[in-house]
Amino acid sequence: MNSTKEHIISESLLKGFSKGDRKAFKTIFDIMERRLYGFVFSYTKSEYIAEEIVQEVFIRIWERRADIGLKGSFSALLYTMAKNLTLNYLRNASQRAVIRDELWNNMSELREETESEVIFAEYRDILDNIIDHLPQKKRSIYIMSREEGRSNAEIADIMGISQKTVKNHLWKIIETIRVQLQPHLENTIKLLLLFSAFCFL
Repeated sequence: MNSTKEHIISESLLKGFSKGDRKAFKTIFDIMERRLYGFVFSYTKSEYIAEEIVQEVFIRIWERRADIGLKGSFSALLYTMAKNLTLNYLRNASQRAVIRDELWNNMSELREETESEVIFAEYRDILDNIIDHLPQKKRSIYIMSREEGRSNAEIADIMGISQKTVKNHLWKIIETIRVQLQPHLENTIKLLLLFSAFCFL
């Protein structure tokens, strides 16, 4: 900045500005621009944001020039405007970050949930197909045990067989499912987790 320029906003300069004198406005800009920039930068730590906010301050005071009185400190008004705009920016930026993070988390959870549902549906279809191809007796025992929730004793009574026979059939069904489903599972952990749901006994 040229050292010969004014460093104080005089009353006459402010009068000219309030009447729309662009030269007076330019002089005020030259006096205050770097000061406000340093003030805003101390908050934002961003050259780009600091420049944008300072520009916004001068745009606003130009738009309000006719309403700005001569009482009080004009410099203080500029600093107050700069501070308010800066705090608003930081608050909005923080809110945007929270919203962005929340949105990303929700999208990630939704994606994982959707993927899990798709995988489960695929395994369910494969399992249903395996059950459909079981011998009639085994299929009936499976349905009564797993889908109807009947006990081994109830199944034995309905089928006219012993509980031990029911138990043996269930173990054979588990083995059939394990063998046929295993190629479709990605790893042993999934296999163990899946078969924990088939605890018949």
